[in-house]
Amino acid sequence: MKNIPHLLIQFLIVLLLATTIVTLYFIYSFGSLADKITIGAILQTIKQFGLVIGIPTAILFVLADLLVKKIETVWVLYLTRGIVFFGILSIVSLILSFYLISNALLDNPFTK
Repeated sequence: MKNIPHLLIQFLIVLLLATTIVTLYFIYSFGSLADKITIGAILQTIKQFGLVIGIPTAILFVLADLLVKKIETVWVLYLTRGIVFFGILSIVSLILSFYLISNALLDNPFTK
């Protein structure tokens, strides 16, 4: 029971990190299509892409981290966590991209 607050904090940290990375990626990639980037466009990007990719990434990372915690060397543990995080983030992003492209649902918030 005492691990639940630790898992919740870890989930929130990974969710915030994944959402930030995905949002910055979309702003960097598609920001040149807009005249200016507004707060509304950024919030829509967070809602439309950041959280959609961030939530599954955070859930899968917390589950994978339960197995990775058995590593006793600290630097190997952090290296493994980093590799697992970016691997899961890439896989979830590819799945979402495949879904968006196959259904032609890509709605660019920067062109409104």
